[in-house]
Amino acid sequence: MITLKIMFFGQVIGRPSPLVHPMNHNNFKIICAGSALIDTIGYSKSKINIGDDVAGTIKTSVGGVAFNICKQLALSGLPNVELLTALGNDSKGRAIMSFCKELGIITNNIYICNNSETDSYLAIEDIHGLKAAIAHVKNVEEYSQRILKPLENGLVKTNPDHSRNIIILDGNLTHATLLKIAENKKLMNNDVRIASASTSKAIRLKPFLSLPNVTIYCNKTEAENLCEVSFKNTTQASTYLVKKGVGRAIVTNGDQSICDSSINHEPISILPPKVKSIRHVTGAGDYFLACHVTNEIKQSTKVKALSQAAVSASKYVETEIK
Repeated sequence: MITLKIMFFGQVIGRPSPLVHPMNHNNFKIICAGSALIDTIGYSKSKINIGDDVAGTIKTSVGGVAFNICKQLALSGLPNVELLTALGNDSKGRAIMSFCKELGIITNNIYICNNSETDSYLAIEDIHGLKAAIAHVKNVEEYSQRILKPLENGLVKTNPDHSRNIIILDGNLTHATLLKIAENKKLMNNDVRIASASTSKAIRLKPFLSLPNVTIYCNKTEAENLCEVSFKNTTQASTYLVKKGVGRAIVTNGDQSICDSSINHEPISILPPKVKSIRHVTGAGDYFLACHVTNEIKQSTKVKALSQAAVSASKYVETEIK
């Protein structure tokens, strides 16, 4: 039997503080659909060049876009957070299930793949950030339809008031599955947030560009791939996405400005805090999204929700994996 040691980090880094008079968090149901896997992250304090063999650390933890978001939402005190994913029927899959239950994440509708091993992700990082990564997300690719089925057939318990349901979709889901969701009018009545998984997969989000209740989170390069247009900055990228028809677009660009544009308000642009030193970057975008959603649920203003999420993400990047 393989014993997997799960590294638990990020519990208190930049956790949004509850507001003085927060709304009842129990009224919200948050469903995160997409990848949950085993991360292996190699990090060196030295600059890594092609072919280098350098000293550093190698850490293993539970990761994946959907799981990362679920984890931070749960740690922020939100009780009704559910993960929809596909796991192998192996020790790694069972370890992920156990960790979810420890965090209070609902796992009732996770699909177990009996003939497949749990997905994994391998990344190399140095003082300048991510150098390279390989994502083995076979289960998310092959079983995307099964992952979303409980949401479509009503097995996932949601609120009758659609404004109290937040559905967060991982851009690792297949294009066919994302297209099917975009065409599902029943699901599209909810507050839908989408995390772009990578530059190469950003194009999968095209079906959502005409939907006014959807918020897309992406970086400037992902926005350029999605729109097939070059942008000077995040404001241009964010406003362009809204002009295309998406309800809201939040675009980042490393240490440059972050812009939040919407059909309901003027663009909001903030400059994130300067990161003193990069300790790890994998999952930072997921962390930012989760903190932003939490801040909004806790009734922060739009500017404050964005600013606090940026501060939280900066602290996350500066904190070494334990």
